Amino acid sequence: MLKAVTFDAGETLVRPRGSYGAVYERVTATFGMRIPARIFDEEIPRAFRALEWPLRTSPEIERRRWEEVTRKVHEALPADLPFKEWFEAVYQAFAEPAVWEPLPGAAETLRALRAMGLRTATISNWDERLTGVLDGLALAPLLDATFIAPDVGWRKPAKEIFLAACRALGAFPDETLHVGDSPAEDVTGARAAGLHAVLFRPSDPTALRHLSHLLHSAPLVMHTGALPRE
Repeated sequence: MLKAVTFDAGETLVRPRGSYGAVYERVTATFGMRIPARIFDEEIPRAFRALEWPLRTSPEIERRRWEEVTRKVHEALPADLPFKEWFEAVYQAFAEPAVWEPLPGAAETLRALRAMGLRTATISNWDERLTGVLDGLALAPLLDATFIAPDVGWRKPAKEIFLAACRALGAFPDETLHVGDSPAEDVTGARAAGLHAVLFRPSDPTALRHLSHLLHSAPLVMHTGALPRE
């Protein structure tokens, strides 16, 4: 019997207003420089791919990695920005709830799951900034817990973060469904830990509503074997 549903955070429950690059553009404008969001949206994924993200982590490691990502973006910019001040401004900007918005159906889905008696949580590779964002978007009260990699000590797809969430939620892995937008971190990682998993496609604005309808299926709730693991 399904007892808990966990969610990735970024691009599953919440997303930046406009784009990640739009946030960088707004921050950079406060330094008197106009750089289009599209440039940041091109450079941010490159910076992420250029770095190794070890599964074992801590608050210090995560902040250092974010600084390294931002430095690589900074190095690619056609402008001379004071890096230290600019990084701090970017880092803090993403902690502001106003920068984010819930994905369509996020709150409705969490309410529906709670009404079904299911426990819910986020399992995220974010840092401590996520807690304030979820609270500011009124999603935190709809969740039973939030698990972030630096607190647990492991990043997805490590099984440890999934198992820690299951223990805290009082559900065995095979009684837990994880939902996320990353095939490797969310789907492969969750299934390797023994959870059920479904891939969330943020390009579908009704995806979370479809999930809510799916979970109202009696066979799914009563028999988690109905969810394929492959």
